[in-house]
Amino acid sequence: MTRLVIGVTGASGSIYGIRLLEVLRGSVDVQTHLVISAAGKRTIVEETSYSVADVEALAHHRYDVP
Repeated sequence: MTRLVIGVTGASGSIYGIRLLEVLRGSVDVQTHLVISAAGKRTIVEETSYSVADVEALAHHRYDVP
């Protein structure tokens, strides 16, 4: 099994990370680990139609950044 860490920061482009999570969600060979910074959470809400909880639900594992 492949483990992939996906990081979402405050930079524009969080939609690419979200789309990657959507595509990999259906793969049985890839386990996704998601790290979202506080600025990344703001960017998701401001630049996409997703909630942070929606994005976190796409990953197998998620980690909070203090």
